[in-house]
Amino acid sequence: MAMTMELPRMSPGHTPPYSSLRQTGANILGAGPGCKESSRPPSGCSGASGGTYGRQGAGQQQPSNLEDSMPYVPRMPGQTAYINSSRSASSGQKSDPDPEYVPPSAGRTGRLYSENIPQLDPYMGPAQNIPTLQKAQTRRPKGPPEGVPKAIWSDSVAHLPEDEPWPMHAVPLFVFSGKDRPRPQYREEIKFTLRNDKYVSFGLRLRCGTGDHYMGGTIGLLHNPERQEAIPGDEGQLATVTDLIVQPDNTVIVSAVGDLPFRVARAWMPRGLRGLQLAFVDVQQATGDASLSVLHTCLDEPGFGLFGQLVAHGGPPGLADALGGADGPFTVFAPRDDALHMALGGGSIEDMLQHPYLQATLACHVVKGKIAFEALYSGRTLQGVDGTVLILSFERWPRAGPRVNDIPAEHMDIFCKNGIIHSLMGVLTPAPKPSRRNR
Repeated sequence: MAMTMELPRMSPGHTPPYSSLRQTGANILGAGPGCKESSRPPSGCSGASGGTYGRQGAGQQQPSNLEDSMPYVPRMPGQTAYINSSRSASSGQKSDPDPEYVPPSAGRTGRLYSENIPQLDPYMGPAQNIPTLQKAQTRRPKGPPEGVPKAIWSDSVAHLPEDEPWPMHAVPLFVFSGKDRPRPQYREEIKFTLRNDKYVSFGLRLRCGTGDHYMGGTIGLLHNPERQEAIPGDEGQLATVTDLIVQPDNTVIVSAVGDLPFRVARAWMPRGLRGLQLAFVDVQQATGDASLSVLHTCLDEPGFGLFGQLVAHGGPPGLADALGGADGPFTVFAPRDDALHMALGGGSIEDMLQHPYLQATLACHVVKGKIAFEALYSGRTLQGVDGTVLILSFERWPRAGPRVNDIPAEHMDIFCKNGIIHSLMGVLTPAPKPSRRNR
């Protein structure tokens, strides 16, 4: 038997709670009970749970448009609503996405509201508003500069007097047992290969900064075909390692500069060096090719032989004998022949010997003491035998382009028996003699 349920009786002025809420929300948003005038549906017409569509109160109808039943989504002006849900809201069945659908943001170029806004187009023409250099002149690059002499161990003791013995120096010994060892001349650059494990291991230590030289250090080269160890009395040669190259086959190519010969005084084998020996050695105070005096070296050199001739025939009293080997050591900044010939007025040697400032010009190029290139630094002050102040400088950091009183140097470190010679590309100017003030 069918049963009918009647609604509860209410007083004539009573309103259901959900109806009053719907009317209140519609009145707040400025819309009527039908919710058709506002573009945004009121809270009472929402499709969310607990809204009107979920409960279908009395006097309400199911919306016919599916868009009206969807939640409110803010849209840009001119953008149409699009519904592409994976599940239909009406039937509950799964639907396939539209293959021709393109999202609205795919065709946008950053323009939000107008198609007539200005655009920034890249400029592909030549550069503009750039200052130009007036009266610019191009200079041809000069040839490569002369290589800086490699520093060796004997340079660190070159400042000691001749009668003072050199200190004993502890060096690692590389003993070669083949046909011969590398035998470089004094300051000659050589290359050889290390294959023994203890020498390769120590070479890696030198490359990592263990030695007394950047990327290397001082070593001793010995040759003994009978044994691998050195004993006191063995003779060898010092060498300064300047570079090491590690090969894929675990060998090391060593670049070194030859130094002076030595004799082993005491040798020992410390721990951690895989059998490598260290030794105190007595270095022989000899300078290889430096057998001539400063004056004879100047006379034999083709570049500055004029300086030697003028010192020998018309120099200051006693200067020729001192440079000839009677005294020393001296450091001579010898000018080139063409620069000296021009500074003295040209002509023959007899004409240049009559120059009034010949002796002062020659004396300002001679400095007492043996000063090698390794001992020069920017700002160092020297004094000639006549009292002229000489200031050392370098064109580029750290030691490129040495200059003496702004005159560039050409060749450095020409060793002699009683001194050293540095050649200059110009002539130094002697300092004027101090004059008394008139009282």
